[in-house]
Amino acid sequence: MSDLRLNNSIFLMYLATEEYKREHNITSLQFLDLDKKYGMTKPEMASEIDEYIAANQ
Repeated sequence: MSDLRLNNSIFLMYLATEEYKREHNITSLQFLDLDKKYGMTKPEMASEIDEYIAANQ
C-alpha cells in the first residue's frame, strides 16, 4: 500500500471513529472497549459494507 493510500485510510478511520463517538456520546476508551468486544474480521467488515450498499441502492 502506498504511503498516500495508507494515510488516507488512517484519516478515514479517524473520521468514522470520531463521528461514532460523537453520535453515541462515548469516550475513546469506551470505543476501544467496544472494538475489543465486537471486533470483526476483514471478511466480516467487507460483508457489512456490501450489505450497507445493497440496502441503500
